[in-house]
Amino acid sequence: MEEEEFKRYVIELKSGLDVDSDIVFFCIGTDRVIGDSLGPIIGSLLIDKFGKEYVYGDLFNNVTYENIVSTLDKINTEYDNPFIIAIDAALSTKENIGKIFVDNGINFGNCLGKNINKIGDVGVKVVVGKDYNNPSLNFNALQNIPLSKILKLSKKTFEGISLIMNN
Repeated sequence: MEEEEFKRYVIELKSGLDVDSDIVFFCIGTDRVIGDSLGPIIGSLLIDKFGKEYVYGDLFNNVTYENIVSTLDKINTEYDNPFIIAIDAALSTKENIGKIFVDNGINFGNCLGKNINKIGDVGVKVVVGKDYNNPSLNFNALQNIPLSKILKLSKKTFEGISLIMNN
């Protein structure tokens, strides 16, 4: 990732934050599929640095399609008006691989044909591979992404979050 891309990501993430609410990190994915392990890796990095109080989804407790709604319900029960930053791996065009996009939430599961309504107040989508517009091809693509690429993107995403949380 180029330095300009990284700066853009940090600026967009910082500008989207609501500092008057409890910021909760919602790291989506599973450690059973390399390309989908980005969220849990970031969650584990966040816990190591900031503690587990405001982090949902890590390498030991994945947030996946099966438990995403119940985990969101738990967050909304535990916090008054939480500000949720949803983090997930994404598939896109070849040109976008390696880029981090900040948006107003995440449409979870699109590339695998599973769509849950928008999740989070801010969404951090990290493009880990090419979208083939076919759920089974996309699942295969996620299974075959090098772990080194996922670790590199996870660390860069975490680095940006650390910068804004320490300011």
